[in-house]
Amino acid sequence: MRECSNCGQPNSENAEFCVNPQCRTYLGWATSAFSDPAAHQPPNRTRVGAQTAGVLPGPPAQPSGPATPSSPQRFGVRVTMEPTELSVDPGAAVVSTVTVHNTGTRVEEFELGVAGPLRPFAHLEPAVLSVFPDAKVTAVLRFAPPRDAAVEAGRAPFVLGARSRVNARVEDKVSGTVSIGSFTELKAALQPETSRGRKPARHTVVTTNLGNVPLGVQVVLADRAGALTFQPPQAIATLPPGASAETPVLVGGSRKWFGRTESHAFTAQVSPADGAPPIGLNGVRNQVPILPWWVPTAAAVLLALTIAVIAIWPDHKDTVPGTTGMIQLAAEQTLQNAGYRPVIVQRTDPTVPLGQVIESKPDAGAELKHGEPVQLFVSIGPCDGGCLIEVPNVEGLKQADAEAALTAAQFKPRPFPVANQAIAKGLVISSNPAAGQKKESGTEVVIQVSTGPTPTTPPPTGGKGGTGDTGGKEQIEVPDVVGKSKAEATEKIQAAGLTPEFVEQSNATVASGKVIATDPAAKSKADKGATVKVSVSTGPAPIPVPDVTKKPQADALSTLTAAGLKTKVVERPDAKIADGAVISTDPAAQTEVAKGTVVTVTVSQGPPCKANFVFRLATPGDHVCVTQTIADRTKTENSQAPSRVSTTDHTFGPDTCISGYVWREAVKDDHVCVLPQSRNDAATDNTADKDRHVK
Repeated sequence: MRECSNCGQPNSENAEFCVNPQCRTYLGWATSAFSDPAAHQPPNRTRVGAQTAGVLPGPPAQPSGPATPSSPQRFGVRVTMEPTELSVDPGAAVVSTVTVHNTGTRVEEFELGVAGPLRPFAHLEPAVLSVFPDAKVTAVLRFAPPRDAAVEAGRAPFVLGARSRVNARVEDKVSGTVSIGSFTELKAALQPETSRGRKPARHTVVTTNLGNVPLGVQVVLADRAGALTFQPPQAIATLPPGASAETPVLVGGSRKWFGRTESHAFTAQVSPADGAPPIGLNGVRNQVPILPWWVPTAAAVLLALTIAVIAIWPDHKDTVPGTTGMIQLAAEQTLQNAGYRPVIVQRTDPTVPLGQVIESKPDAGAELKHGEPVQLFVSIGPCDGGCLIEVPNVEGLKQADAEAALTAAQFKPRPFPVANQAIAKGLVISSNPAAGQKKESGTEVVIQVSTGPTPTTPPPTGGKGGTGDTGGKEQIEVPDVVGKSKAEATEKIQAAGLTPEFVEQSNATVASGKVIATDPAAKSKADKGATVKVSVSTGPAPIPVPDVTKKPQADALSTLTAAGLKTKVVERPDAKIADGAVISTDPAAQTEVAKGTVVTVTVSQGPPCKANFVFRLATPGDHVCVTQTIADRTKTENSQAPSRVSTTDHTFGPDTCISGYVWREAVKDDHVCVLPQSRNDAATDNTADKDRHVK
């Protein structure tokens, strides 16, 4: 019995087509890809393929008498595709137009198929074409890879073929590639979320990389009260696409001899290296005391007296607590518990781990009045090229303290006075860009500083025509032009009897060409004819292309994606740049571009091959130099791979080969099924490769 590879229907050994009326698949084909039809032909028959004309066998020769001439008929097909180089992001789709040309003399029905790693995500509309002689019919090939970690970023080759449903010998193929874009997504969980006991309990932070590129992850644990201990307090891991990692942590509290069970909330902060917002996981530790709470009251009274004496001790001074080496969350809590306001200032440092405090200003031990701000310099790790720094939160600070914090973060503060009924004079109302936004060092940050409530204009006291305290000048209310265009603002301000003076600045939230603010502020009073400074947005600040030269491809794509840019990968040989490392980018590094711009990343294939050798390309990153014959055979083996995998024998996993074939293993995890000689040739080529490249 012959089993149909399409629907599983049993058929007789001599059946040519599946007897299932809903299937009718030609049983002489390869099971899942377009393979060499000559392998399925009986001997002494002429193969008729793409752009090849042939003559079908005539009737059997008569035993005697003259031969009867027959009318020869041609069979052939030509397949073309435009474009052959495609790019698509996971979760999106891309299409190419397929043209099938019947070069024969009979009407043919051709079935289209796709082979390659992206075959599960390929759709042909229609998949079967009826074509008259010398006619051309088109179909649409659509690739729609899902947003899944299994769909790795990079180039994936494919083969599209067309084969006659009547004459299995008539077929043609065309090759292409699909460049899969990269994306990052992280999932995290804390197991268990609650623990109870006297001794430390084991919690596990489980992180899963749902993206299609490797992702670095840092886990930092802390509690606001500072009552718990964590072993280890932080951990760093790199997750391959689709992989998970478990970080075990022992969480315990200080052991108390007596008292009641205390509940302490803690947080596990999971920060991805691509700059995405961290994930906060909340947990609770219930710390049980050694003895019950009803111990002799004398101990409690003595403790209360001790605390009271310490509280009223006359020599006690307010000093900044030490925070160097702490993780950010714990350092903030320590300063808040001591009565200070922490102001986070990010700084690059190749020696201090990400998220750890480098130093504080004022230094630990310095005398400082409660309520004053303390700058915490927190490491963001090493950084090459245009690094982005978070704008510090300076709302509510005095103007001088705010300017000092912004300057320490390498920004350029520019105060902008604004009347405010609720905020005391001299305190910062807000900043633009806002706190937490990531910007390049040297960016100007406008801080709105309160001038207190808007003063009321006193009534005239100088008699008829007098102007009182205004010195004879008429007071004009500044019109509200925030959000208006430059032309509208000019018209309204001039109509009010004032003179506009425009300054431009970038702004991520206000559209280009619209007014951000005015000085004096709207509704405040100004002398007639006075100048009003109007800040007009130039739109979001451009993004400098990060310098990823000589970095591994995966790291480079992750860096560019984290910066808000899209990527396209091309490859070429290079004798100076290591295989798989970035040669250059277009636009070049440090070029300022808009967010979402596609950056073409040129990746090295290593030194080029010597004359008479070419890259093998068993996989897209295989740059072993082999002869053209071996390279062509490798390409054919890749296209025929699915038909050589057993559907019943899974001794060595889902890629177990059918009888007579073995894994090629030209590169790591190369499970393409080939003849044993091909495997031996691959090993020989790997050994000889070092002498086949141009020095």
